[in-house]
Amino acid sequence: MKAIIFDWGGVLAPSDNKVAIIRLKKNFDFDENAFQDYFNKHEDDLCDTNEYKDFLSKASKKFNIPKESIVNALNADPPDEDFEIAKELSKKYKLYLLSNQLKFRTDYIKKTFDLDFFDEVFFSNEIGLKKPSEKAFEYVLKKIGQKSEDCLFIDDYSPNIAVAKKLGFNVILFKGFEEFKVELDRLL
Repeated sequence: MKAIIFDWGGVLAPSDNKVAIIRLKKNFDFDENAFQDYFNKHEDDLCDTNEYKDFLSKASKKFNIPKESIVNALNADPPDEDFEIAKELSKKYKLYLLSNQLKFRTDYIKKTFDLDFFDEVFFSNEIGLKKPSEKAFEYVLKKIGQKSEDCLFIDDYSPNIAVAKKLGFNVILFKGFEEFKVELDRLL
């Protein structure tokens, strides 16, 4: 294995929307399922663009939650213990990040967390491509100069894993920390 490519939300940090809902429910009364459905339906449409303000304004109006509160809740996710494992792996492997993120999330992540141990970071809104598109994976391979069979891709979303596997990547479907460590030991 020459390179490891991590996803952010659900792997290195908690899944953004689920944690945001928990935080927002402390101060606001809204339908959690409708909120999750709204984000699932619309967030992905914008994660490969720099447009998100209308999305947040509509969410604010629909759920009667101030836009700033939504942004703060979505940005409040600290990295998980897997983040520390990634730092350790960077001493032996080339490390990359490939994540579907809205621009305000990308800005927050880059400003708040030390990503210097990654050789390169690929956020969907910056490269104009999102997972599970094959083009997103091909773009990353071209940029990092690696073959898919020499890369390990780690993600918590099975459609992303399926495309990576189809393209020849070694893969780990992230389900939890303990299982992740076992899979890493097996593959590395």
